This record gives sequence, structure tokens and C-alpha cells, in this order.
Amino acid sequence: MAYTGARNSRGQFVRKGGRSAAADKAAPRTVRKPGARAALSRKQREQIFFRELSMVCNVSSALRRSRLGGDPYERRRLDPDFRRRWDEAILESYPLLELEMLERGRFGDTRPTPKSEVEKRLREVPTAVAMQLLRYYHSRVKAAPAAAPAAPRRTARAEAAAVRRELLAALSECNRRMGGNG
Repeated sequence: MAYTGARNSRGQFVRKGGRSAAADKAAPRTVRKPGARAALSRKQREQIFFRELSMVCNVSSALRRSRLGGDPYERRRLDPDFRRRWDEAILESYPLLELEMLERGRFGDTRPTPKSEVEKRLREVPTAVAMQLLRYYHSRVKAAPAAAPAAPRRTARAEAAAVRRELLAALSECNRRMGGNG
């Protein structure tokens, strides 16, 4: 504490703000427990929630990690921006979860240590929970309506010609990249 060197009427040193050292000692202090977090704003808790949701694809885990209050399912239903961010986080996390499960199946426990926070968090997800999440996701994808109407069906001959043109264009592009004339 910085004191000015001046004394008050009682002979006590006075701090720059005008309070004495004795007043500082007598003032109650709020002591945080070790490891306790400072209070976070709702916006910060939402950011933590969506970051965690985009990593592990688990709403319960994201809620525990963010300490987001209220009913997030109700908010998702009523708030279009919240629903959009939720859906984006889920769409980002499912491929990561699928890759994690493939890696578990292929390598088991003999994998190298995780290199990022995402890998670390995904390894903490129990296999049974991950399988349930993936099952739910795949059932949701199958039940979702098609995004765009199907194109009119082409005849087999027209379809084969279109595939041939696409293939020739791709081969021509590869040839051009490798130094050919195209």
C-alpha cells in the first residue's frame, strides 16, 4: 500500500486515497478460497459452454464446465441465435468424436499423448457415452429432411456422359498441375 507520508489528526499515516493504515487493517477483506474462480459474466459462460460443446459434443459436460444457469434446452427452443450457435457447435464436434472413436478402435490405449486441449477433452469422454452420442447423431441425420429437393433423374446415358466429362476435367486439371498442357 502506498502512503503519502502525511499523518491524520490521530498521527496515523494516510494512504493516497485518504484512508489510514489502521482503517485498512480494520476493513473486512473478502478472501477467496484457493482455486476459486472469479464470477464470470453470462456471455463468458456461454462462450465456455459453446467451446466445450464443440469439443466433446456433450451438453451435460458443457453445462458442468461452464456453469451456465437456467434451462439451456428451453433457451435453445426460444432463442434463434442460441440455437444456431448450439447447432454449429454440435456439427463441429461430431466429426471430432467420430475420429476419436475410430482412433480408439484402431490403436486402443497405445496412442501418443494428446497434443491439444481438444484431444485431451475427447479422451476424457467415456466410450459408452461417445457411442450413445454418435448413435443419437446418426439417427438425427437420417431423420432430418433433405436440405434441397432432388434434381430431376437423368437417363443412364446422360448420367454416364456427365460423369465422363467431370472425370476428363479432373484429369486435365491434374495434367496441367504436373506441367502438361492440360
